[in-house]
Amino acid sequence: MRLAALSVVALTALMLGTSPVVAQATADELTAMAQRVVDRSEALGEVWPGYWPPDQPFILYAPDTGAVFAGAASPQGPSFRPGPLEGATFSYVLNYPFGPPNTVLLEVDSPEDDLDTLFHEQFHDFQTDAFTWVGEGGGEYVDLALIADLGLFTAGVELERRVLADAVRAPEAQTRRALAQVYLALRRDREGRLHPSIIATERHREWTEGTAEYVGLQASTLVWNQPDDVLRGHLEGALRRELLTRPGGYVVNMFRWRAYGVGAAIAWLLDDIGVADWRTAVESGAPLDTLLEAAVGVATPDRRDEVRLTHDLDGLIREISPKMASVGAVSMDRDEFLASAPRRLVVELELPLAELAELQLSFHSAAMAPLSNGVIALPDATRVSAEWGGLALRVEGRSVLLDMPVLVENGRGVYRFSILLSDLGGLEALTPGALDAPVSVEIEGVTLTVPRGSVVEAQGEALVVSVTR
Repeated sequence: MRLAALSVVALTALMLGTSPVVAQATADELTAMAQRVVDRSEALGEVWPGYWPPDQPFILYAPDTGAVFAGAASPQGPSFRPGPLEGATFSYVLNYPFGPPNTVLLEVDSPEDDLDTLFHEQFHDFQTDAFTWVGEGGGEYVDLALIADLGLFTAGVELERRVLADAVRAPEAQTRRALAQVYLALRRDREGRLHPSIIATERHREWTEGTAEYVGLQASTLVWNQPDDVLRGHLEGALRRELLTRPGGYVVNMFRWRAYGVGAAIAWLLDDIGVADWRTAVESGAPLDTLLEAAVGVATPDRRDEVRLTHDLDGLIREISPKMASVGAVSMDRDEFLASAPRRLVVELELPLAELAELQLSFHSAAMAPLSNGVIALPDATRVSAEWGGLALRVEGRSVLLDMPVLVENGRGVYRFSILLSDLGGLEALTPGALDAPVSVEIEGVTLTVPRGSVVEAQGEALVVSVTR
C-alpha cells in the first residue's frame, strides 16, 4: 500500500496542540532563519538519502510580517516579501501552489522556532513517494475491544517507554545496547497477548510518524548547530511525557502520540548502533522494531523480569488505574455521534488520488476519536479547514465527523465533512440542484465557499453539498 493514500491523515492529525501567543519574527529574523537552512543544505541532504535536495524550495511565513522564499523558490538567495501571502491559510502547506514544485511552507511561531515542523512535514511529503508499507495497520482506527486487559496493556506500553528512555540517555554504548534488548523483550512479551492488528498499528505509526519525528529533530539540531545530546534530550522527554492525561482521546494518545517518541528513539538507536542501510529497509516497509531486534537481539526472560521489578510494574498498574477511568478509553459510535445534533451540513469532496496533494486539510481538536472505516470524530473541534478545486471550508467550535477513506477505488475517493448543527438557518443560498455560480455562506462557526457546478441535495436532516472535478 502506497503512503499517498494515507498522507492526508498523517499530515493533519498532528495538529492537536496549541501554541502560546508570542511576538512574530521580523523580516530580518525570518531571513536569517532561512539562510541557516540554506547554509546547511548539504548536511540536511545526508539526514536521509533523497529527502532534502540542495535546492529544496521552502517558505518561512509570519502573517503579521511577511514571507521569506528560499532554495529553488528564490535561487538568488533568501528573499523577503512583506504582507499576507496568497495560499498560506494553514500552519504548513506542502506543495505550495504559487512556488516551484515541491515547495513547503511553514508558518513560523516565533524567532525561537526550531523549524523541526518544517523538516518533519516535508519528510511526510518525501514518504509519499519513497515509502511502501507492505503490511496492515495503515488506518487511524483501533478496535480497543481486541485488547483483553487495557490497563495491563497501558502499563506495559508505559514501562517500555521508560526503558527506551533509559536506553537513549545511557552514556555508554554497551548499556544502550543492553537496554534496547530489554525494551524488545518487554515489547515481545506484551505482543504475545495482542491481536495482530494492534501490533501492526503500532508498527505502522512508528514507521510513518516515528521516522518523520526523528528526521525533523535531527535536521533541526543540524540547522541550529546543536550537539547530539540535545536531540537525545528531546527523545527522552517525549518518552517520559505523560500520555494518558494529555488532551485527546485514548487511541490518539496511546497509539499516535506514543509512536512519535518510540519510533524516533528506535531510529536513533539504529543510527547509534551503526546498522547498515536501515533507512533503505524502512523505505521498503521494514518495521523499526524488527530492524532493531535483528541488530541487538532480545534480552532473556530473567533480565526482562528483573527490570519489571526495578521499575515496579505492579505499582505502575496501580498508578495508571485511576487515570484510565478518567480518559474514557471507549470506542465512539458513528451513529451516536451524528445523532447528538438534529441537523447537519455535509460537504462531500470527490477527487482523484493523483490530486490528493492539492487538498489542503487541517484540523485542531482536543478530543479526536478515530472510528472504523477511516472516520474521525471531532467533538467541538477548535478548527477544521479544507481547500481544493474552488472549495474553501472553515469550521470553528462545531462538532465534525470526517470520512477520509484510506483506500480508494478507480483512482478516486470521496472525503466527507459532516458538520453538526442545531438547524439549517443561514444556508438558504445553498439551493438544491447544480449551482450555476460559486456560492458562499457563513453562519456561526462555519464559513463555506463552493465552486460552480457543485450539487446540493436535501437528504432528510442533512443538507449535502457535493464538489467534484
